[in-house]
Amino acid sequence: MAMVTISGPEKMVETAIKKLVLNRQFHPESAVRILAGAKALSPFDAVNPYADPLASALDLAKMLDIAPDYRDFSGSEYSLKDISAFLEALSAKLAGLRGERETDALLVKNNAILADQLSHFSSFNVELHDLFAMKYLKFHFGRLPAETYRDCMKIIDGRPDVYFVTSGQDDRWYYGAYFALLDTAVKIEAIFSSMGFERMRIDVNGSAESTANELLARLNAERADAETRIGEIDAELAGIRNGQSETLLSYYSWLRFENDAFEMLSCVGRRHGRFHIVGWIPKNGSEDYARECEAYDGFACFLTHPGELCENQPPVKLKKGLLSAIYQPYLEMYGLPAYGEIDPRLFLALTYTFIFGIMFGDVGQGLVLGLAGGLLWKLKKLWLGRIVALCGMSAMVFGFVYGSVFGNERLLPGFKVLEGDNTMKMLIAAIAIGVALISVCMIMNIINGIRQKDVRKAVLSPNGLAGAVMYIGIAAGAAVQLTTGRRVFSSVYIILIAVVPLFLIFASAPLTKLIKGEKDWLPESLVMFFVEGFFELFETLLAYVSNTISFLRVGAYAISHAGMMMVVYLLSSGSGDGYNIIGLIFGNLLVTGLETLLVCIQVLRLEYYELFGRFYAGGGVKFSPKIIDYRVAGSPAAR
Repeated sequence: MAMVTISGPEKMVETAIKKLVLNRQFHPESAVRILAGAKALSPFDAVNPYADPLASALDLAKMLDIAPDYRDFSGSEYSLKDISAFLEALSAKLAGLRGERETDALLVKNNAILADQLSHFSSFNVELHDLFAMKYLKFHFGRLPAETYRDCMKIIDGRPDVYFVTSGQDDRWYYGAYFALLDTAVKIEAIFSSMGFERMRIDVNGSAESTANELLARLNAERADAETRIGEIDAELAGIRNGQSETLLSYYSWLRFENDAFEMLSCVGRRHGRFHIVGWIPKNGSEDYARECEAYDGFACFLTHPGELCENQPPVKLKKGLLSAIYQPYLEMYGLPAYGEIDPRLFLALTYTFIFGIMFGDVGQGLVLGLAGGLLWKLKKLWLGRIVALCGMSAMVFGFVYGSVFGNERLLPGFKVLEGDNTMKMLIAAIAIGVALISVCMIMNIINGIRQKDVRKAVLSPNGLAGAVMYIGIAAGAAVQLTTGRRVFSSVYIILIAVVPLFLIFASAPLTKLIKGEKDWLPESLVMFFVEGFFELFETLLAYVSNTISFLRVGAYAISHAGMMMVVYLLSSGSGDGYNIIGLIFGNLLVTGLETLLVCIQVLRLEYYELFGRFYAGGGVKFSPKIIDYRVAGSPAAR
């Protein structure tokens, strides 16, 4: 990366943003903050005039079911006034049509409900107004449940003060109306309520029709007219959509570009009639970019190397790679690499997949896991699906090593972890893997220290050259002595690979100052220096041991996997040599699901705590150029 500072006449700030910042590989920073030590810059304070029209354009696109997308506007001379007038007119027209459609839709719904009610009383060929205006009888339309109808009729037939007229029925209800004398109306209503009678209110106020059939005919005619009008409105809306979509998208694209260009002013500073823009660009091509900037009249461009900056660290632009991209979400959980650090994505991908396969070695279950992960990625686009698919493939490979197919170790030859002394060999191999990976992490830490010109990190730290010599020297000496029986740990060997490195780590702080040529390299208090150094050294040695022993879980999970599948087969065994198929399927699914979750978590823990902590600081900022994605409603999206 290279930091670029662009300055020019204040009246040309929009040109600078549109031509040199937006949709370029340019990561903007706040010029007011970055240049605060050199120049007292003022921010551009103004109300964005494009925000409201842009929101209106997006609302109209949503109303017309038009997906936001880019349309070329480079050859058009648009004005905010003309576009705003177009949007207001289109909005008013759509609001009128949509309001009319909603009114007609409500009429259709209400008339349908009322018509359904009236259809059950079409046999009442009498004046409805007369029925509702009766003075001496209480009258109610309604329906009775089919299961209580006969019992209700027995009660009603035995009373002289009530009469029920049935007008229709279906599978669940009997429809009709009851007439009751006013004196006993309350008691009659209680009887019908106890039988499940549901009253159906029919509003005929203001209706010129006298009978139910006449009112029903009018309601159906009104509904038909409203449905016809709804169809006409839908056709008109479709015509507007087809006729205005390209214009609307073109205006939207222009508004989006102008809006995002105006928002970029928040990063720009000004002083004495000149603007100042600060940001980061890839170092490759930075010279060409500077010449392009200076081609504009009155523009100046300055490039600064990251090494010349103390406080402002550059953003990180990660390189593309298949495995790296697949495991990148795991890295982002921990933090992006700081500028100058090794990109650990490939290391993470290889070690995570490798360790998972060792811990979950099974041909059949690995195949199921790989297929499940592939489906999650293809159908749901879940990033975790690709990781699960790779881990499933690794589990298949190690399943052939172990000779295990859905937990059955009789079908294939291989390294049977529960036979003989293979369990101990598995645990020793896990420790060896841990030693190898920790050693690689120390080497990467040394490389990071050299890149960052940090002597203490590269040479004198527990994960630098001194720590690597001691750790690798002890591990290699122990391996040789255990396998060959030769005595390795002589006095000279111990002094070279243990005493000297420990002293360098112990005295790393004053030694670093001495190497840098600082005069105050001696500790202020020797007593506190020795006390703190002792405990820090003890913690370092303890970390070496605990981090290495943590890799025992790699072998332990491989052993537990074989043990759990042995239990599944024991529980599913039947008479003779047969097995309960359902038990085997359920057991395999249970073990696969449970161990997938546990192994994923445990491998990630090894990566984060035992490995990353030795060489990787993280804390980097993602390189985010302001490239507008017109398909996304909102502020510019970094891609």
